[in-house]
Amino acid sequence: MKRASPVQLRQALDAADGLAKAGVRFVCVPVIDEADAMNLASQAAQRLERMALIAEAQEKR
Repeated sequence: MKRASPVQLRQALDAADGLAKAGVRFVCVPVIDEADAMNLASQAAQRLERMALIAEAQEKR
């Protein structure tokens, strides 16, 4: 296992803090390697986009 750099750890903490402040429930998931990190980040972006679309649809009601 390759340890995360201080910069990578800070980015992860900033992302988690932002989600928590926005009231978004999230699950901390360990990352295996850089490809896994990119895959998980892509999934997170897709989920956030889906959540935004749901929120917009609810506002229109």
